[in-house]
Amino acid sequence: MSRRFALASALVVLCSHVFSAGSAAAAGLTAYCPMSEDDCGAVLKAFKDDTGVESQFVRIGAGEILARIRAEKANPQAGLWLAGAADNFIQGASEGLLAPHKAVGIEKVDARYTDKEGRWTPISLSPIVFAYSQQVLDETGAKPPTSWKSFADPTYKEGVALAHPAASGTAYVALASIVQLFGEDEAFKLMKEVDKNVVQYTRSGTAPSRMAANGEIALAMAFTQDVEAALAQGYPLGYAFPEEGTGFEVNAAAAVANTPEDQAKGASAFLDWVLTDKGQAAMGATFRGPIVPGYKNPNAKIDLSNVKMIDYDFTWAGQNRARLLERYENDVRHKADAK
Repeated sequence: MSRRFALASALVVLCSHVFSAGSAAAAGLTAYCPMSEDDCGAVLKAFKDDTGVESQFVRIGAGEILARIRAEKANPQAGLWLAGAADNFIQGASEGLLAPHKAVGIEKVDARYTDKEGRWTPISLSPIVFAYSQQVLDETGAKPPTSWKSFADPTYKEGVALAHPAASGTAYVALASIVQLFGEDEAFKLMKEVDKNVVQYTRSGTAPSRMAANGEIALAMAFTQDVEAALAQGYPLGYAFPEEGTGFEVNAAAAVANTPEDQAKGASAFLDWVLTDKGQAAMGATFRGPIVPGYKNPNAKIDLSNVKMIDYDFTWAGQNRARLLERYENDVRHKADAK
């Protein structure tokens, strides 16, 4: 990370804390957001442009957002949890951390992707994809990945970067997908073999695909929007989907429970806006797939129409998140090893 980018990130976090410490009326809505700085800012700017609601954000990882909201339960510092895999929201809802709200337009969304009690709102859909550097593959003689099992292939030794599932929503969806495909014991056996090839575990789900785009490593797992972003920037990044089928993220948003009235109103306004055409266009501008049928992103380079999707049970993934992460820590790799 460059010094300039690090300074900008620090200022965003600092400003968010300053605003949330002041009056809600002066600060507007505060959101916790795991997307990139640019994506968080762009979506909230589109929200303001369309509705006039002021907002600011703190950018932290999806897993860390849940931990922070849990720690702030008695005195919430943000009104909106903006983006992240639905399994994180399911866990947060089970702990009473989220405020129910039936978003305007929710009836248009496939019921499989919604919460019956309205404790979180689906906002986009993103499959897991394999990202690879063709340059590194050529140098090592490795072939492009075709399967989840490819990550355990010895030809990728010290050529894989992965995010840690306790810190990254991307990595947890990948882990839950492997468990649902192969069964829990076989999945963890596979991840132990994959671990032998991993040169670095990251806290950010976007970092591994960026490393592949820069030719630092051979292979990574990512959401399609991360690969789309790299391709849009001109990086020569290869991508492939697993032959067994891939899991996906139902990206969500939610109002945080027990926030001041102005924060709660701002969060509700966002949830009502995000399923509108303008809201979906704003999410599409971040390269995430639409959750509302009928919207197509004109800028997408990856054709999702023929991608083999598994019957990913994100409700199960959310309910079993704590247990699977504990087993991952014990059997594969500790969270403390992530950088």
